[in-house]
Amino acid sequence: MAYYPVLAGEIAKRGMKRSVIASSIGISARSLYNKMAGKTPLTWTEAKEISGRFFPDMTMTDLLATASEIKGA
Repeated sequence: MAYYPVLAGEIAKRGMKRSVIASSIGISARSLYNKMAGKTPLTWTEAKEISGRFFPDMTMTDLLATASEIKGA
């Protein structure tokens, strides 16, 4: 289960590769996987870069909603 299910869904829906997103923000694909799984924190800078570069049509709040935030809604 993804810690950031909206982000994971948008990546899949848009046919993006996580490795491309990871390298564009200067981290490994494994690091991005760990961040998306909630194993390591996603920094503000990383979140802002991912949002701005790949999902400019979405708000960061919507894109980075966590699984617990979605369940509680």
